Amino acid sequence: MMGPEMPIGRFEDLAEIYGGEIARWPEGEREAARALLAAHPERLSPRLANAAQLDRLLDLAPAQSVDAALLGRLIAAAPQASGAARRWIAGLGAALGLSAAAFAGVLVGVSLAGHAQPAAVAPVVTAQIAMGRADSPITAVDVSTDLQDALEEGSEL
Repeated sequence: MMGPEMPIGRFEDLAEIYGGEIARWPEGEREAARALLAAHPERLSPRLANAAQLDRLLDLAPAQSVDAALLGRLIAAAPQASGAARRWIAGLGAALGLSAAAFAGVLVGVSLAGHAQPAAVAPVVTAQIAMGRADSPITAVDVSTDLQDALEEGSEL
């Protein structure tokens, strides 16, 4: 499949950026570059030869390693985070911690709510029917005997 035609200026830019070997160029550009080179070899072949010569010279240059002392000086000279940034990060940590605690509380509450036992509602329903209020919704939850005792003591006073 033939891609869109490449302008000569684009070919020259790619040769300068990626070198004289088209196989090193971006994959989407290679087919169009080879077609353009076949159409204009007298103009583009010297450009590729110059780029290939530069590639060979760069390959001959020894690799440089970073001096540890220079690296240490660069790290020491790097700007430090401002106090405001540190406070913001600390506040973010506190907010995330409180959010996690709130989420855990909601999760425990929801899991415990599933264990509530419905109270015996038959006497309440009977009483509501006798009073003529049978159409009102009935909600009852079993509470502990300590709470019931406390409520009974309060009504006796």
